[in-house]
Amino acid sequence: MTTNKTQCFTCNKDKITYLCDGCLKNFCLMDLTEHRQLLNEELHYIINDYDQFKQIFSEQKPSLRDLSLIDQINQWEIDSINKIKQKAKDCIEDVIRSSQTVLNDIEIKLNDLNEQIKQFHNENEFNEINLEYLRNELIKIREEYNNPPTASIQPDSLPFTDEIPVISLEKKSNFNKWKQNAITVAGGNGEGKKLNQFNGSGGIFIDENKNIVIVDYLNHRIIEWKYNAKEGEIIAGGNGQGHRMDQLNRPIGVIVDQQNHSIIIADRVNRRVIQ
Repeated sequence: MTTNKTQCFTCNKDKITYLCDGCLKNFCLMDLTEHRQLLNEELHYIINDYDQFKQIFSEQKPSLRDLSLIDQINQWEIDSINKIKQKAKDCIEDVIRSSQTVLNDIEIKLNDLNEQIKQFHNENEFNEINLEYLRNELIKIREEYNNPPTASIQPDSLPFTDEIPVISLEKKSNFNKWKQNAITVAGGNGEGKKLNQFNGSGGIFIDENKNIVIVDYLNHRIIEWKYNAKEGEIIAGGNGQGHRMDQLNRPIGVIVDQQNHSIIIADRVNRRVIQ
C-alpha cells in the first residue's frame, strides 16, 4: 500500500491515508482497520458458505449405481443376444468411470478452493478482488454440481449389432432456451453513486410490471429501476453506511412483498432483516 496525505474515504478528513489495492480507495489508519475487519468478515462469510456446500456435497453425493443409464444398459443387455453382453458390461464401466470423473473433479476443485481460502485467512493478505474471486469460484463449483453432465443412449438402427449404441455425456446448458445476445436493462454507466450507476450490484427482484428492484451493495442502498427507465430511484438506504433504520450496511438481498406494498431487505453487515 502507498501512503499520501489525502481525504479518507470513510471519515472525509485530510489525513495520512493508505490505498486499498482491492477497492482502490484511501483510508486513514483507524478506518483502514475497520475496513480490514469488514474484509475479514466477508472472508468468514465465504468460508461458512464453502463449509455448508462442502457438507451438502459430502452428504448428498449421488450413488453411481443409481444412475438411470445403468438401468437402460441392463435392459438393452437383456433384450440383446449373448454376443453383446460383454460389450454391455464394458459400457457400464465407462459410464461409472465418467460419472466418477465428474465427481472427482468437483472434489478436487473444492479442495483447491479450500487451500486458497486457508492461505488468505492465515496470511491475512487479501482484498475485495480476492474475495470476489473466491465467491465466483464457489458459485462456479456449485453450478457444476447442480448441473452435472447428462448421459443418453442413441439407439442403433440395426438389431443385434455387435456395437452398443453411442453413449454421450454432455453438460446441461443453463442457456439453451435463451438468446445469446444480452442487453443492459439497468446501470452500465460505470461505478458510482449516481442514480444511473451501481457499485457492486447484488440481488434483484422483478415485479409484475417488469420493474427491477436492485441491491446496490457498496452504495448501501436499494434501487428501483422502472421498465425502460434511464435511471433508478432510491427506495431504501442511500443515507450512507450505518446501522440506523434509514441506513444499510452492505445489503445482499431484497424481496418485494407486493401484497403488503413493502420490501424485505437482508442487511448483511448489520446482521438483520428489515422491512
